[in-house]
Amino acid sequence: MKLIWYTSSILTILLILINNPKSQGFGSIGNQSQLFSYTRSTQKNILILTTITASIFVLLTIILTSNIIT
Repeated sequence: MKLIWYTSSILTILLILINNPKSQGFGSIGNQSQLFSYTRSTQKNILILTTITASIFVLLTIILTSNIIT
């Protein structure tokens, strides 16, 4: 159970960093700005994945702290 919690937390952090509107995404890492250009559907899918992983993280946090399942 904790492995899923750790995985969802790492995925949530990574997806939030990828979806940061103030950065250029992965294009700011180097001169590869054309390699990681996002379309609207890709941004929407990343937003949906971010919401799902964040929800899983919050749900597992509640479950693990309430000792329902150990």
